[in-house]
Amino acid sequence: MQKPDHRRGTPLRGNERQGERKRHTRQAESDQRAATDPVGENDANEGKASAGREPAGRSRLSAALIAAYRAAWYRVELPEGAETLRIGAPAPRTQAWLGARGCAGAAFVTACNPRGQRQDEAANAAAMARLRAHIEAQGWPFLAGAGGDDAGGWAPEPSFLVALDGVARAAELGRMFEQNAVVWVPAEGPAQLVLLR
Repeated sequence: MQKPDHRRGTPLRGNERQGERKRHTRQAESDQRAATDPVGENDANEGKASAGREPAGRSRLSAALIAAYRAAWYRVELPEGAETLRIGAPAPRTQAWLGARGCAGAAFVTACNPRGQRQDEAANAAAMARLRAHIEAQGWPFLAGAGGDDAGGWAPEPSFLVALDGVARAAELGRMFEQNAVVWVPAEGPAQLVLLR
């Protein structure tokens, strides 16, 4: 696992922070409705699809792979220690870290094993270096992490938790690095699986 990188933005004060947080939350909700939703469950239940979404019923990913992503653990290296994220559960310490930065949420993303195809260690390390360089070039706050499964059937993948302005940006970042899915951690509420294929 990589050493955590604790980048901090300029702190906001009082009403500025509250107003900024509300604005980011509204933007994130709007982005989420317009761009994607967790595993497409809303669309699947309503029997319709919205632009840019990949509902579970229309995803090219197998039901078994989607279930594996939902059951996986996603560990974030926070300044005060690691927190394990799970789909459908809140992440209080990670969300406090996001709140302190006035962010709408964060993407938990890797560049390893594009499209779920296993790569060797060197290829994955090079892809992660490109992802980190892109994140740093954008100036996004981020933390190191890793994702894996309880059964140990898939080696843990180095990952980053990247503070962003909305779920649409999270999906864009995941697609840029040819990922099947990303995890969206909103500033409030449960972590969500966002399918990209």
